Amino acid sequence: MKKLAQWAMSGRWQAAVAAGGCLAFPLLFWIGAALLALVILRYGWQQAGQVVLWALLPGIAWLAMGDPTPLLTALGTSALAVMLRTSIRLDWTVMASAVLGIVAYFLLPSVLPDVLPQVVASSEQAIAEALKEQPEMAAQIQPLVGPMMNGVLAALHSLVFMLCLLLGRYWQSTFYNPGGFGTEFKQLRLPLAFTLPVILVMFSASQLDPELAGLMPVFTIPLMLAGLALFHGLVTQTKASPAWMTVVYIGLFVLGPYMYTLLIFVACLDSAWNFRARLPKDTAD
Repeated sequence: MKKLAQWAMSGRWQAAVAAGGCLAFPLLFWIGAALLALVILRYGWQQAGQVVLWALLPGIAWLAMGDPTPLLTALGTSALAVMLRTSIRLDWTVMASAVLGIVAYFLLPSVLPDVLPQVVASSEQAIAEALKEQPEMAAQIQPLVGPMMNGVLAALHSLVFMLCLLLGRYWQSTFYNPGGFGTEFKQLRLPLAFTLPVILVMFSASQLDPELAGLMPVFTIPLMLAGLALFHGLVTQTKASPAWMTVVYIGLFVLGPYMYTLLIFVACLDSAWNFRARLPKDTAD
């Protein structure tokens, strides 16, 4: 992939061909989105605009055939790349990914009119079977199934946007500023002004309208990324073995929701106490 990114940066038409070619293949669309992020981060929106417009054509074709994912990913990643290029603030960009997740939440029922109802129906059936001996609980959960499934899909889109952006940022750092991305990501910390309202809303989610409660998964994506950044930063500052990060990622894969919840929890604590700033100075690089 790095060779492809290097070739894409050799000229505008090469970038358009590389990004558009990847977006033309369903399993490679995320590489195309990351290439668009790289071009925008390197040259800015004005110079990269034509590249983005030409590269989006395969995504538009997929949308016409009923698959909006390549186009949504390219647009969402490009928007975040513009945000990062303009603000030079990764924390603001991560929070902006939640805004795009909210947009996706309200768009998905329109762009996935066939898929989303099937997912919701399957989930409702599974919950009904699992709680057939607890009809009262099933009756309380059923209204939340549709919005929550929509929220999970919107959160996944938001996560893909950010991962594509981070890949593009990694390439930019590798080619033009070695080590810059690692330093930037390890310093990622969300402000308390973001995390505190999110925590309050999460604890009161059961009291919210189901449509609003369905947005909760979207707000967990920035917190999860901030939690990962915290672990990366602590490992670097304490000069611990990189194997600890392998343990974290394996735990995220194996333990799933438990590790995900832990990352959200530590990200919230870090917003309040800034653990990396509290480390002894002699342990920092």
